[in-house]
Amino acid sequence: MSTRARWALGGLLAAAFLLRFLLVLSLRDAPYFHDPIVDGAAYDRRAHEIATRSFWGDRAFYQDPLYPYGLGIFYAVFGRDLLWARIVQAAIGTLGLWMLFEGIRRRIDLPTAFAALAMGAFAKTLAFYDTAILKDFLGVLALEACVFFWGLDRRWKWLAFGAALGLGTLVRGNLLLLALAAAAFLAFRRDWKPAGAVLLGSLACILPVTIRNAAVSGDFVLTTAQLGPNLYTGNHPENTTGRYVPPPFLEAGATEFEERDFRAEAERRAGRKLKASELDAFWRNEALRYVASHPGTFLVVTGKRLLMLLNAREIPDDLDPSFMARFSWVLRLPLFTFGLFLAPLAAAGLYLSWTERARFGILAVLLGAYLFSILFFFVFARYRLPAVPLLLVFAAYAVTRGAQLLRWRMSAVPRTAAIVFGVALVLVNVPLPARVGGHRDFRTAHYNLGLYYARSERPAEAAREFEAAARLNPNYLRIPAFSWTLGDALEKAGRPDEAFEHYGRAADLDRESPEAAYKVGMIYFGREAWEPAALRLGDAVARDPSYAPAYGPLAEARLRLGNREAALAALRAGARAAPRDWTLRLRQAELAKSLGLWKEALEAAREALALRPDEPAARAILEEAGRRVRDQ
Repeated sequence: MSTRARWALGGLLAAAFLLRFLLVLSLRDAPYFHDPIVDGAAYDRRAHEIATRSFWGDRAFYQDPLYPYGLGIFYAVFGRDLLWARIVQAAIGTLGLWMLFEGIRRRIDLPTAFAALAMGAFAKTLAFYDTAILKDFLGVLALEACVFFWGLDRRWKWLAFGAALGLGTLVRGNLLLLALAAAAFLAFRRDWKPAGAVLLGSLACILPVTIRNAAVSGDFVLTTAQLGPNLYTGNHPENTTGRYVPPPFLEAGATEFEERDFRAEAERRAGRKLKASELDAFWRNEALRYVASHPGTFLVVTGKRLLMLLNAREIPDDLDPSFMARFSWVLRLPLFTFGLFLAPLAAAGLYLSWTERARFGILAVLLGAYLFSILFFFVFARYRLPAVPLLLVFAAYAVTRGAQLLRWRMSAVPRTAAIVFGVALVLVNVPLPARVGGHRDFRTAHYNLGLYYARSERPAEAAREFEAAARLNPNYLRIPAFSWTLGDALEKAGRPDEAFEHYGRAADLDRESPEAAYKVGMIYFGREAWEPAALRLGDAVARDPSYAPAYGPLAEARLRLGNREAALAALRAGARAAPRDWTLRLRQAELAKSLGLWKEALEAAREALALRPDEPAARAILEEAGRRVRDQ
């Protein structure tokens, strides 16, 4: 390269890193930055365990191990500093862009390499996930490394190409399919040694993980035991969307419980304990059994997944970049996106590269194999992220090759490529109906942020986000747990009247759990509305007779209504529900005394003193009741 080209390369790489660095700084005070959620929280916990407790672990991997181990080593060396962890990831992401540039420069030409680098440097999803506490940027890096080795002219290039896919398999298990597809493609071309080298390089990176799994668990697990559960999550009777719909036995949104719940249900159905490999096989077979018995549904759902994969909409998962833009001016910049213009340009590039398919064929195979590997599971935006480097190659080629053909005054091919681009631009950006792509608003993001604020003891913000979610989706208000959570946030935020409304709705919607009825009863109690307080508190203990907190105020409310016998009955039941609560015994003794039930007063006072020997009120009742009983 010329000196000018080197300066241009350095400038673009510096701009790419600066964009990511500014993104990190802009999100530094945003939610989730220091306390990741869902998968990010799981990686953070696992990294902390690796750094501080057990490096090797004691069971076969359930989730892909490379990212938590990399993060764990970072924690061990530098401590848990998520700001610097994100900055290091930004640097690694920038290094990946250099590998992409270098591979294209060596195998295609310099202008195409610069076009790819410029688009990659300012691609919004790449920048966002380069700085998130998620594994996905390493999947991108694996494919960028593949492009780099593809561009080399070395005897060991295919071995390194396979190693990149092998390491990628430890980030996303479906990248193993790309190694097999690449080897098959090379074998089809009778490039036997490169095909073998790809397989050998992949296995060399995967084998240590397989050996580790066998050593710690005595079980053969190639990389992880998550294939079967993931396949079943995408293919079970309740999932007709193609998106993430957890089975009913799974605690949704809680990554730390996923393996536990899948294991518990599999062992319940199998009637025995299962090893990790057996757990994987069990759910894989369950998914295949469902697909075989419902082929029509499977085809329809797969069609939905294909539409989502090829659409501009970024199906949100743990984090939604569009929603997070409210906290970051960087994310509000007009950057390159999948719909504008990576996918349409890539479609034109695939068309233009057809005449050079001997050179581009393996990249097209990788792209097709990767998209194919997602079709049988479920779709999130970050799941298609590793395909972006391959799209960048073809998108950049469309720009430079089209310009080159126009300079040569060859208008027919560029005109057709422009038509391909235009058609793809329209099709990719057609809004998907909600039944396919889900709702395009931020109802789920508001709800998740509300939960985050609630856990962070920020009730006013939590209430605001829950209310925003309910405005977008009024059906939330039909869910007892949502009304309960919203009421709790409103109460803690100093808005008791509105909290009361939502507690009441929760109590009416959920006729089983006692908490909402108790909360409503206590609000009435605080307002000295004794009759509705007694009704709601009585409802709470009717739902769950062991719910001890309700008995004391229930007795007091009944007493204020003049029903001393009913109040005493509540205290008796409360004493049975809370055998260690001396206050209920003392109140029972006082009320029994007022009714002239001296034997009951005596016994209740004794029980109160057994729990609290120095209680003077109980001792006074004990002495008086003792005299009265002796005089009878």
